[in-house]
Amino acid sequence: MELQDFIQHSFPVKTTVWVWVKGSGGDGSDQKDVIEPVIPVESPGGCTQMALGTKGQRRKSQCAGQYLFLCEKEVTESFPSMDSYLTGSVLMSGDYTQIQIQPLPNAPDIGQITVEPPPPPYHHYDQGRTKALPFSFNGVKNMQLFPGLWFSHAGQLVSVELVVQPSPDSSLSRCSALFNPFSCCSAVPLCNTTGGCSTGQYWCHLLEVCVPTTSPCSPYDSETGARGFVLPPRYTAIPPFYHLVADLPLRVNPSSELTTISLILPDRAIMVYPDDIVAVQHTRDSGTFLHCVNSDASLKSPWRQSYMSLRRREEWGGWREGGLTSLPHGGQWVDGVVCDLRMMYVDNLHRGTEHEDNPGFTERETTTALNNQAFTTGPTPNLGSKFRLDVIHPAPDANNQIHVQINVPTLIVVKVLFGEKASSTWSAPVLQMGVPFLSSCPKEVAQSWDVCKRQSHDAWFSSVTMISPTVGFETLNISVMDAESSQSVSVSVCSYEEVTGLSVEPHGCRRMIVDTPQSFTAKVESGSSVKFTWVIDYLENFAHEGESYSVVFKKPAEYKLRVTASNPVSSQSQQTLLTADEITPLSDPQFLLVREVIAVDAIHLYTLRVKVDISLPVTFR
Repeated sequence: MELQDFIQHSFPVKTTVWVWVKGSGGDGSDQKDVIEPVIPVESPGGCTQMALGTKGQRRKSQCAGQYLFLCEKEVTESFPSMDSYLTGSVLMSGDYTQIQIQPLPNAPDIGQITVEPPPPPYHHYDQGRTKALPFSFNGVKNMQLFPGLWFSHAGQLVSVELVVQPSPDSSLSRCSALFNPFSCCSAVPLCNTTGGCSTGQYWCHLLEVCVPTTSPCSPYDSETGARGFVLPPRYTAIPPFYHLVADLPLRVNPSSELTTISLILPDRAIMVYPDDIVAVQHTRDSGTFLHCVNSDASLKSPWRQSYMSLRRREEWGGWREGGLTSLPHGGQWVDGVVCDLRMMYVDNLHRGTEHEDNPGFTERETTTALNNQAFTTGPTPNLGSKFRLDVIHPAPDANNQIHVQINVPTLIVVKVLFGEKASSTWSAPVLQMGVPFLSSCPKEVAQSWDVCKRQSHDAWFSSVTMISPTVGFETLNISVMDAESSQSVSVSVCSYEEVTGLSVEPHGCRRMIVDTPQSFTAKVESGSSVKFTWVIDYLENFAHEGESYSVVFKKPAEYKLRVTASNPVSSQSQQTLLTADEITPLSDPQFLLVREVIAVDAIHLYTLRVKVDISLPVTFR
């Protein structure tokens, strides 16, 4: 039945069409569900036919009849080894002419202009990138960005294959991997993590389980349907920040037919890392380069994808360069397609080198040899990075958090070694690229922070001003890079509202009676994550935390009660003088204006006067 379903989905027709199949020689055979699509073989009652367009229907017909038949071809491709992984399609959509292409040593200059556009929102994935063509071509015309084609594990790239559509003209393309320099997870629980899967499996973040390497991990897959993902998939939170790390420029010659291109990879190892994604730039018109199937068959495939088509804009000039962090103007989603593009990579790295197991902190480092080739390798973990990137102001606490006040500019300073030719990149909420390093701290903090003093001439400083508009927590990712190396760190930014308007109840008299409990309550007019601390006579060791405080004094005296309302960025205090006194007993009760003769059936008022303690309530019965 699985094979019948495959044939029905692979050959969609509008009306029922009868085709020859090789049957088993008669109805009721044990092999009646076996379909071998070759020329018909005569059996008693005629030759077997099946109905395309109507599932499960068969009939016998005269073998000399003129009907279509299905051709059979043995698939010679094999699934990858157990220690390898795939991003893209398992098999191409057809058997096409195959050629091998050596990537160009450099990306041709087609009027390149550096820009900093934003990327598409999708499931936690985000950008990938490729490049275009030179000569008489009018720059890059289209970029296909595949947020769903991401690398789930660290590894070495071993093959890149794609099917290119026919074209009478030469064209240029760049198949690229985009690097998430921070490898951070979104607030939405769709994080691309490795999950510690065993050999032959990889981590599917959508199912939050390990799945076989031969299975897709896509919101289009029926296995993920129970999770309630909206189709077509879109990512509505702030996308991760990506930049180009691996690039393979190509020249594609004219061709009159669909062509499968296998890239001859350089001798030097090409490394990929979790959260890197794939993209293709080219100089053809939109939809005329990479072969993608958009039919009834592809709409039922669990391997189908959504990609972002970014058309050329005047400000691009040549190849699209720079980071992507939000949806570019003019971008258009193409949904439910199966594109003939796949990349194989082998997990030949030790798991412990992918990331440091330090909650709240992520660090990745890169060392790349200088050369004139257009291809650049991905980051290679190196505990001996020259940068030693560190956030020095505000200094993170023990939980790797910095605390800021909302709507107040906060200067953030990082320090590196050997940063004279480096620049820093900052994710949201800063969103800045190419920030230079200087030989000294900003003047606002230079005098007050000892860490700003240069212990050596190798220390360099880079800074930005951040304004957080809302209360909450978010991850700020910072990377530093030059032509040789890169390193990234993450720090949690905790934003608070300033504490104002502290008051204490009850108001009025502060006289108390010994051995009698008295409760106080504090409140503020504004402030987030407010903590209230109560202290008697500066005895900090006996401080009490909470909105309310109850105290009992054992002997008469004057006491100082101080309450402080605070959060990590602000505080207010209020001090009250309390007098503890012995109780004054009731005394001297006396009726006032009592008449000796009164009228019957009339209301009379009696007044009683008595001396009482003003700190205690009095009840008359």
